[in-house]
Amino acid sequence: MPTPSLIVGFRLDGKQAAVFGNDQAAAASRAIFALDAGAHVVLYGPEIPESLAKWAKVGRINAVSASKYASSDMPQFSVAFVAGSTDLAAEEIARDARAAGVPINVTGNAELSDFTLMPTYRGSSGLQIAVTTNGVAPRVASRLLKEITSKLPSDLEPQLKQVAHLNNVAREAEQQRDQLMATMEVGDKESDISASATVGNTPALQNSSPGSVSDQAPQYLDLSALRTSANQLNQEASVQTAASYVAHALSDLCFVYSAPEQLLGEAALAWSRRAEKNAYGEWVSALRMETRNGAGHAVWGALSSGSRVAAIASSASLPYMVPVLMELVERKQPVVIHAAAQSLDEAADVQTDFADVFAALQTNAVFLNSSSAQEAHDVAAIAHAVAAAAQVPVVHVTSGANNESADIKMLNHQQLAAFVAQATANGPVSADVAVQQALDRFKHKFSRTYCQLEYSGSADAQTVFISLGQVAADALAALPDILKQGNTGVLNVRTLRPWDHAQFLANLPTSARRLVVLSSTRGAGSARDALLADVSVAAFVGNPMAPLSVSGENVYGFSSVGVANAMRTVLGIEPVTEEEKEKEQQQQQPETTAAASAEPMAFEDNALAVAKRLAFPEAYGTQLEARPGERTFEVKVSSLRRMTPDTYDRNIIHIEFDTRGTDLTYEIGDALGVYGFNDQDQVRSFCQEYGLDGNVLVTAVKDGQTQTRSVFSWLTHALDLFGRPSKKFYAALADFASDEKEAEKLRWLTTSEGAIEFKDRVADTCTYADLLREFSSARPSMLHLVDLIAPIKPRHYSIASSMRMHPGSVHLCVVTVHWRTSCGEERTGQCTRFLNSLTVGDRVVVGVKPSVMKLPPLDEQPVIMAGLGTGMAPFRAFIEERAVRKLEGHKVGPMTLYFGSRHRAMEYLYGEEFEAYHADGLLTNLRLAFSRDQKNKVYIQHKMRDDAETLASHMLTQEGCFYLCGPTWPTGDVKDAMVHAFTTYGNVKKSDASKLIEELKESERYILEVY
Repeated sequence: MPTPSLIVGFRLDGKQAAVFGNDQAAAASRAIFALDAGAHVVLYGPEIPESLAKWAKVGRINAVSASKYASSDMPQFSVAFVAGSTDLAAEEIARDARAAGVPINVTGNAELSDFTLMPTYRGSSGLQIAVTTNGVAPRVASRLLKEITSKLPSDLEPQLKQVAHLNNVAREAEQQRDQLMATMEVGDKESDISASATVGNTPALQNSSPGSVSDQAPQYLDLSALRTSANQLNQEASVQTAASYVAHALSDLCFVYSAPEQLLGEAALAWSRRAEKNAYGEWVSALRMETRNGAGHAVWGALSSGSRVAAIASSASLPYMVPVLMELVERKQPVVIHAAAQSLDEAADVQTDFADVFAALQTNAVFLNSSSAQEAHDVAAIAHAVAAAAQVPVVHVTSGANNESADIKMLNHQQLAAFVAQATANGPVSADVAVQQALDRFKHKFSRTYCQLEYSGSADAQTVFISLGQVAADALAALPDILKQGNTGVLNVRTLRPWDHAQFLANLPTSARRLVVLSSTRGAGSARDALLADVSVAAFVGNPMAPLSVSGENVYGFSSVGVANAMRTVLGIEPVTEEEKEKEQQQQQPETTAAASAEPMAFEDNALAVAKRLAFPEAYGTQLEARPGERTFEVKVSSLRRMTPDTYDRNIIHIEFDTRGTDLTYEIGDALGVYGFNDQDQVRSFCQEYGLDGNVLVTAVKDGQTQTRSVFSWLTHALDLFGRPSKKFYAALADFASDEKEAEKLRWLTTSEGAIEFKDRVADTCTYADLLREFSSARPSMLHLVDLIAPIKPRHYSIASSMRMHPGSVHLCVVTVHWRTSCGEERTGQCTRFLNSLTVGDRVVVGVKPSVMKLPPLDEQPVIMAGLGTGMAPFRAFIEERAVRKLEGHKVGPMTLYFGSRHRAMEYLYGEEFEAYHADGLLTNLRLAFSRDQKNKVYIQHKMRDDAETLASHMLTQEGCFYLCGPTWPTGDVKDAMVHAFTTYGNVKKSDASKLIEELKESERYILEVY
């Protein structure tokens, strides 16, 4: 009698199965097998029994008279069953099946069966069959290998040989196979390969067969909405559900390494049972695996077949995966493991525990961490992008309240797939580059900022606490109270690996003298000291001239108050009890609730009310920062000089800001947002004319943030009083006018009849202040002015420096904007006037905004830069960054700079620097176009046409990147010059050249930043 040679999980998603037989009970059992595996069933013989009625209602099974069967029907089926007696001969049906290559099972006749049903083919262990060694086995193996979901063995070598043998047999019989197996696991005997598939890997109805674990499955998330939404959606999710959603969306196979009682991965298993598709429109198989020696081989096997793979695991699984992770790193295999850093304490309570995470750091996989549900979702997406870009395994460590839900913003399927796809657009990059690029792109696309190292606290802190995950979140929550009693800071380690000593030190305040590592690890041992060891090496080896004091505190099992008290003890501050903290929160709650429920409009308080809001800002939600609700930094002017002659009509300045003592960081291509102030003399004059007392304090809600300022501060630092109002302001001002003619004129200006005059006013830059002076009968109160006048927005300037060449400094190159109105009045741009008024030592509020102007991922890719006037600012940063890379010993590719301005003698900006870089060979080609230095005007597009052959080679052969920065007017001519290069020297048809440039734009190799 033939014996089973291969046990597999048989999946029949959307395929057809035939069941023959007059025995209703036997036929029903075979039909349920096929239905559970996702098939549509044709039942030849009996009527549909009551046990299959629910399937019939949804069209999954239909009955056909056996007399209507013909041999020509068999090829439409993927599997056939003969159950009990039948009006047709079993031998005849088996012959038809073999002729059509359809695997068949004949009840009680192993000789005619291509496979047998395992005793555990239904239930929690999954659907299983065993392929027999009959003569049709090669053909059956060929078909079934497409469906196998199994696990690689721990004693890998003999089992891989057996799998290879089966593959060869199938290839000789059919010479075709779409894919290999996804995963495999060793059975108890060396001669067996078993695939322990769960019901989770077989899409079926939500209420499938009796006893199915898919009965009453939790809903978790509305995946249909996330599949079809055009934008991010607000969803309620826990840390684990948020991470599982991303894992499910971005994988074909998802392995769950956890005990059932841990609930890890339950969402992914449920979605798989309900046949929820991923972001690529495909079914996802989710399997629960055992945590034991050799764990992770299943992942390895799945990756070898080309599947997209993710895993959800408890951190206790990681030490068992160390050998496999090391091999995956060596073989450059992309996979993401979402690991929950947790363990049970003696009281069986779940605690944050990084011990097993630290033990796995030796693998050299990438390790990222998150705490809240929002972070878990975002960092999960970043982790998948890093794995795809660097072709490495990434461990995403989650911590915190795994099952507590919160309302978070979730990316839809399209956004997730596009984010990961873009990571691979320029080929594989190193892990450190992949991490930084993914963080930058996430910030740019979705406006949520994450850094590899995130410092919060005093700029002059001497003691800094180092931690990660939930412990860092608890430390950050305690920081505001602790800062009231002493200067300190918290550094959240977002990226555990790769670890960069220099980057770590750069993120510390220069005043730091003591570093305290807050770990949460059960027990003792060297593994628990991994973060402490990293910090110690950075402090003593990476900074040998000024070693820092380093110590560690283990806060395993501590509550958030316990973590805060550990920090207080280190700082010599009196701890607080849980009861005191709870009482304090209860006392604050009524006031906080009242403040939060206030109407979102401006309001003015008496002196006592204002004093209370200033004295107790946390309780009242009062914002005391320079720019409430925005991530800003206060920097100091360290250098400012005019770059053009005093007699020249264009005033261009170079300005440097000292960023030391702040946590401001920037990347190549970023822009610096400068928050300029209104001219103070003009504000005083306006207050006098309008009858306002500049010293009166006003509390108001502006853009959702409660702020307390003086009238003078509102008009100087917050409201764009000298900016151009919209039609909405004209209409609103009309409602305040007591003079009917003025009200009528204001309303007329908002109509189509008044459009020409309104346009003239815009061209003349008529300001809010101008209108309030002109229509003097309209006198909105200060509260209404706060509500009606737009806030001062930052003016963004491309950063003209490399942070690696100028640590602790950021440079700008700015041209003063000035013009005359139709009345002959001289006016200057608000922010450039502000910058020109600065002197060394002045403090300025700034922010950082990411940009598309990024260097290519590979140092050897050619860079072609075209800058007009101050548009060359980002290219100075490009050149400086490449200069640093070259000094570090890296081989860098060719760089070409096309620089255009009017006169060489007047505005050859940074000319001496560029000449020096050109002489050194870093700047391969320096092409200058000074349009008015000769009779015939010469522009950068003319120089590009002269270099057509080089441009074609750099862009089409060497994967170069082109950048244009400056005014919009030359954009078309520059494109024409590039088209000329492609068609003349790149063998590109003229009809295809424009399309090619669009493709280059999509892949971020043809980048325009024009204004």
